[in-house]
Amino acid sequence: MADEAVTAGPKPMDTAIVKWGGAFVLGGAILIVLVGFVSLTLARFDMIEKITGFIGFMTMLNPARTIAVIAGLVLAFAVIRKVGPKWQAATGLVLSLVLLAVLYSQVIIPGGKVPPIHDITTNVDNVPQFTVIDRPEVSTGPFTIEEWRAFHTGAYSDVAPIIIDKSPTEVLADARALMEDRGWAVAETAADSAQIEATAYAGYLKFRDDVIVRATPIEDGSTRVDMRSVSQVGVSDLGYNAQRIRDFLADLQAR
Repeated sequence: MADEAVTAGPKPMDTAIVKWGGAFVLGGAILIVLVGFVSLTLARFDMIEKITGFIGFMTMLNPARTIAVIAGLVLAFAVIRKVGPKWQAATGLVLSLVLLAVLYSQVIIPGGKVPPIHDITTNVDNVPQFTVIDRPEVSTGPFTIEEWRAFHTGAYSDVAPIIIDKSPTEVLADARALMEDRGWAVAETAADSAQIEATAYAGYLKFRDDVIVRATPIEDGSTRVDMRSVSQVGVSDLGYNAQRIRDFLADLQAR
């Protein structure tokens, strides 16, 4: 009977697989989370280039997938064979899934919903031009101007100018106040300038995006407001620039 009891218990090899497999996935999960977080944080505080930090974060995608699969297998093996410890594999699985959730929800899914462009404006035919901040006429990335315009028109038809029943001077004063409230770095322009320029920030990395608001008087005394928001680096902006314009113009019109 004693021999039967020993035989029925967990095998040393099963215990070793769960123990070392759990340690591997837990250590791996902690490592990839740290690498991803440190990459983003160093870039946030400009200790490394923004794009370098972003790439460092994104390279954790496949390791996170791998760790999650191995952790799931180890945990399943532990449950089936009724051996432990299970907490290491379970913790490694949770950490890797959390990292994957962040990667997918903040980058991959948003990136799949928007075109790979990063220069957004309310007027693709008469793009507002920077005079203080050094930016090209249009930042099309790897695409031609025609391709950029097609992407823009197809995805951002709702990003349009607004009409405000105020003078251009009043509108620009309101725009400056809103920019300062948002913590943007407002560039100094001439007192009689018809536009205002600033540098805004996007996401945890605080990617720098340059913004311009142009006020054009209308004969009835109101003002047409056009806006442009363009990323300093990257190809796709994950929709940040378009959303910034939508939010800013909505707030400007409500003042």
